[in-house]
Amino acid sequence: MSNNRERVSTLYDTHRDDIYRFLVARGLSPPAAQEVTQDVFVDLFVALEKGTQMNSERAWLYAVAGRAAVDHWRHERPGMWVELESKPGAIADTASREPGPEAYAEHNERLGRIAAALRNLSRERRLCLQLRMKGLRYREIAKILNVSTSTAAEWLGSTIDLLRDEANG
Repeated sequence: MSNNRERVSTLYDTHRDDIYRFLVARGLSPPAAQEVTQDVFVDLFVALEKGTQMNSERAWLYAVAGRAAVDHWRHERPGMWVELESKPGAIADTASREPGPEAYAEHNERLGRIAAALRNLSRERRLCLQLRMKGLRYREIAKILNVSTSTAAEWLGSTIDLLRDEANG
């Protein structure tokens, strides 16, 4: 247990500020980001105590922090009041803003092309994209994947270009 406590303490000292900034960048207030940051490291300690295997503690921390930010917004989002129209027939005269069946079909076709392109990516390029989506920098991604920073940047650039091309058909 003391080994995990020391490990988490070291990781906390190393990554606490980055996780905090990551959460603030996701829209959490500084006090909320501070609280969530501490919770992320408590979760890390619990996971290590349970024997959870991690390829990268840093990537694990960012993944948990990202989910915690979403959970925070889900619970903290204020309710919204909507005043109903006072004239009975006014809503019937309003055109729908919902997309039509053609737009849905086009959207689903685009998603299918993107999904197929993602499935065809190499494992390394998919992981590279996932790490970038979690907020890691090119230098950090390169270190995790054990490649040069320029290779990580090239993989991300070409992958994003490929996905953009698939999205545009």
